[in-house]
Amino acid sequence: MLTRQVFRQRPRLTAVTRLSQPMPRPWARFASTETQQKAFSTGTAAVSFAAGLGSAALMCWYTPRSRRAAASTKSSSISDDEGTGIPDLNELGLSDKIAYAPVPTAEGVTRQLNEQAFSLITGGKLVTRYDGTQVASNSPCEDAFIHGSFSNPFDKHGEDWLTWGVFDGHCGWQLSNLLTKQMIPFVRRALSDVKAKDGRSPSEEDIHGAIKSAFTTLDDAIVKIALATIESDLSFAEKARRLEAAYAGSCALLTLLDPQTRNLTVASTGDCRAVLGQKTEDGKWVATDLSIDCTGANPDEAARIKAQFPDEPDVVRGGRVWGMQPSRTFGDGMWKWTSQLKEHLRNHFNGLSLPSAARYSGYREGPYLTAEPLVTTTKIPESQPSFLILATDGLWDTMSSAQAVDLVGKWIEWQAQGSGKPVKPSTKDFGETILGRKQVCRYEEYKTTLQDDNVAVHLVRNGLGGGDEQMVRGALTFRYPNSRDIRDDITVQVVFFAPAKTQQQ
Repeated sequence: MLTRQVFRQRPRLTAVTRLSQPMPRPWARFASTETQQKAFSTGTAAVSFAAGLGSAALMCWYTPRSRRAAASTKSSSISDDEGTGIPDLNELGLSDKIAYAPVPTAEGVTRQLNEQAFSLITGGKLVTRYDGTQVASNSPCEDAFIHGSFSNPFDKHGEDWLTWGVFDGHCGWQLSNLLTKQMIPFVRRALSDVKAKDGRSPSEEDIHGAIKSAFTTLDDAIVKIALATIESDLSFAEKARRLEAAYAGSCALLTLLDPQTRNLTVASTGDCRAVLGQKTEDGKWVATDLSIDCTGANPDEAARIKAQFPDEPDVVRGGRVWGMQPSRTFGDGMWKWTSQLKEHLRNHFNGLSLPSAARYSGYREGPYLTAEPLVTTTKIPESQPSFLILATDGLWDTMSSAQAVDLVGKWIEWQAQGSGKPVKPSTKDFGETILGRKQVCRYEEYKTTLQDDNVAVHLVRNGLGGGDEQMVRGALTFRYPNSRDIRDDITVQVVFFAPAKTQQQ
């Protein structure tokens, strides 16, 4: 069984980096009736295991019995038979009772929700704190995220900019992982090329154009280089490594904050979402979407694509672009390459057999998807507290923007009370726990609970069932691939902003 590890680099930029190899998974981002070949679950682990067995066999053949006994491993839970190196299966016993893996306890649920959680008290004048967490459904998780700071691109003596980003991968984790390393360098380079006009700072339009250019240039470097890659003198393995990121796909949501101007720029490719929560004078919290979900179900996106391909009336159907849910993505070369190139990649470089020719016979050349983001800029409110929620669609599958903002507002009030005593709802009206076709994970207000010190964990817990502990335990008991039918990978970051009057004190 392959193990997923998460490595975080704390200094100026924190990124999720996976060190394990992927297991096959059903693709939820697109629909296809074409049967997928089921790969054996051997993979890299099996190769290593087989190699290990071969090495062990050779050692046993050439090594005297006494030396083998001395060198035998002590890590296995099953001891060897008289020091021969052969596991002693007698220790498994003779029972006819099946011993299943234990289910998560209430404490286990909290540990799992907090496994990738972090909270940073920044001490800044504008950003006071931000929290984050990630809960996987896929194995390995196909989401990724970044957060950190980088030098002011327009004023070398100015205050550092802050950034937060989430990446929702599909058809694998390779591309979302790659974006955590490549996105910021491309954006910084594009911003550094923006020239001030008449001694004034770059305009909002110039900044938007630079970010759009960075996104599309990065995607071109991943996707359009495929033909040059396969025609190069690189080894087959090197070619395969360059192609695998383009076979995968990813949505991307990047937010950039200039603390000096309080301008928050949001760039969105796909269906991750950024939401601003603002406190009004009457004490209520109001939600404002700072991004637009770019999917085939979005009328504007559907109209754009149909206008681009007027001779392909079925290009958008059922809210999908030839089966793909997001209408803007990084990677997804099979939706962007020519038919000739795709056929060659499938025959010689293990290219994906998607989109399904059996289901989408009208599919032609494309490219049908673009990485160009929709970009907006919003000034952080000066008079009242506010916060930013950015999350992959795994969270938004369970709740609306308004519900998420309301949940954070409740958490802020609970934290202000200072008692830390959990607030749990009455369980009398919960009824039977059901997860499946009739019900998936979904936030229900009457099940709201307040018990987590990390607000991102608070959002995820309530999205999985809140105070209905049996529902949350059930949701986390189902593991990949079964979990994919009731919940997606979920990645959340929440950033808290201070009002300007607080900054001046």
